[in-house]
Amino acid sequence: MKRTLCSSLVLSLLATGCATTGVQGAALGDAAEESLLLRGDAITGPTSTLSISGNSLHGRYRRHPVALQWDYQLLTGSVAQQGTRLELAEGDDTRVWGTFGGQPVDLTEDGTWLHGRVGSCVYLLKREAEALSGMRECGGARESDIVVAFPSAIHSRPLGERAALMTLALVNVRAPAVTTPVAVSTGVLTDLRNAQGASSCKKGY
Repeated sequence: MKRTLCSSLVLSLLATGCATTGVQGAALGDAAEESLLLRGDAITGPTSTLSISGNSLHGRYRRHPVALQWDYQLLTGSVAQQGTRLELAEGDDTRVWGTFGGQPVDLTEDGTWLHGRVGSCVYLLKREAEALSGMRECGGARESDIVVAFPSAIHSRPLGERAALMTLALVNVRAPAVTTPVAVSTGVLTDLRNAQGASSCKKGY
């Protein structure tokens, strides 16, 4: 009888531990904007509930309706009742460009670097464990302390799903300190070219 009780207790503890681990999830984006957690095919936050089903993402992000669908070349739908149309391409890197919730998007990601534009901001980010960190420039103002949670496991997901999650992660970053609509300079992208050039030189030795 004691052995049976002990076995039951161990199984119960194991089940509880597994359930706790599953509930933790992985952060997505910037918690200063909305504390999003990605758990399998579900994304949740204080005012967000999204679910991935097949080739689609539906629900609400910060109380705004989201309805997206994709194939291997195109992601379409709406975010906050604004049109979304992203073209997708994959080779040595992943390219995503078009509009997301009415905002212009042009991103390139190669497993180490993520760079490009979302809305009025240009990003230059490098992977550090389960996040991307670096700088962005918005309206002429540069910030060098940007950290965007973006789990490495997302790279194993289909292209359209990765594109949706990557763009959502960058949309879910705190608002820039300066929001005046001034043309963004090319300074961040120049830094990218310098960083990539330095990396290439190191590989040559």
